[in-house]
Amino acid sequence: MRRRTPARPALSSSRRRSLGRLLTGGVAAGAASALALGPAAADTPPEDLERAESVTGRVSPAEPAAPAPQVRRGAAVSAADLAARLDAAAGPLTPGFGGIVTDTRTGRTVWQHQSTWRRAPASTMKVVTATTALRTFGSRHRFVTPVSRAGTNGDYVYLRGVGDPTMSSWRLDSMARSAAWRLKKAGTTSVRLRVDDTLFPAPTNAPGWEPGDVGRYVTPVRALVRDQSDVSDTSMDAGSYFRSRLEHWGVDVTQLKRAKTHWQAETIAEGTSPQLRDIVGDMLRVSQNDYAESLLWAAGMRAGALRTWSGVTEHSKAMVGGYGVPTDGLTFSDGSGLSRSNRLSARALSVLLLALYEHPSLSQVIFADDAMPISGRTGTLSNRFGSWPATCAVGRVRAKTGSLRDATALAGVAEGTDGVERVFVALSHGPDNTATVRHRIDVLAATATTCT
Repeated sequence: MRRRTPARPALSSSRRRSLGRLLTGGVAAGAASALALGPAAADTPPEDLERAESVTGRVSPAEPAAPAPQVRRGAAVSAADLAARLDAAAGPLTPGFGGIVTDTRTGRTVWQHQSTWRRAPASTMKVVTATTALRTFGSRHRFVTPVSRAGTNGDYVYLRGVGDPTMSSWRLDSMARSAAWRLKKAGTTSVRLRVDDTLFPAPTNAPGWEPGDVGRYVTPVRALVRDQSDVSDTSMDAGSYFRSRLEHWGVDVTQLKRAKTHWQAETIAEGTSPQLRDIVGDMLRVSQNDYAESLLWAAGMRAGALRTWSGVTEHSKAMVGGYGVPTDGLTFSDGSGLSRSNRLSARALSVLLLALYEHPSLSQVIFADDAMPISGRTGTLSNRFGSWPATCAVGRVRAKTGSLRDATALAGVAEGTDGVERVFVALSHGPDNTATVRHRIDVLAATATTCT
């Protein structure tokens, strides 16, 4: 298990704000002016990008974030002046664009453009899923996967999936070794192995997943998975590996089938995941789709939601609604943002981000150095903010990316050179997701830092 980077201190010591002001706060006026854009990479629509850094789900340890470049502390910027700058930065992004910038000190809207229009959020949806999982389980929750035995002769062994997306070959081997020791101590050297993945229903595609998504950007969602293997039946893949390790440790396995754990089964071994805060951090940093879907389903099942996509997403909607997010009219279809049916507004996502920013413990998880990507430094933002004028914001933006073929998004917190931190959301849906669109959104985020 990797060592966690020390949590970033709370983003500021500003006083508490009422989220209601964000829902009703006025928009500062300002005249728009032209803004020159720097050179961008080849302007061609990319593939769906959000799984690019973790195709197998093997998340590597986060490198320590380099310090932000030294930018001279600027003078205070008036709301009207900043709004004018943001108008200019957003100009090239219309008409399929919606955005909002909020002052974290007051909770008031500094600037907005079509912020209540509903658009595909792409992988900024993972902020919703992170909130859902953390509220349902608590940030220090660990998934504990049990191995148990039952039967008249104690020769039925059950491997039960609990929705842990981080289960690894190494952990399964350790569990098999412990289970084999217990079995042999009891005089059992031959068993029938059962794989129990009944916590989740048989996998179906989420509404809005395209036919080619499964097997390419996401795997069928089951309660048991090994090394985030990209196979159609992750449960039986894990069971087959566990069988081989039991046999390696001296216990013969005569059968391998799928079955529910017997109610009288005795636990003989366990495998424990990292804390949920670490899992969520990895999911946000590299935008891990399979982690997101497992966490969505695990949270829904813990809460007793209906065993359907609509059931678990309704639980997700309730969790963020508890933080004041206006969910009426929004559509939640999955946990990763891969679904083309998801619809969020920039304002709703901004309310959620401000609530997370203000939360005394969740802010330490979501905005930690090894969680939300840092501009030009980590995760899915490591190769962004590389062209002028966005370069001045390297290290100053912590934000979740969203990147589908026809949707581009960025949502997080911008650290101002004037000492003010601002929540911002940019959702662009409709035109091709190109390098130019991503660069323009980077410029908008940089403008929110007042460094441009």
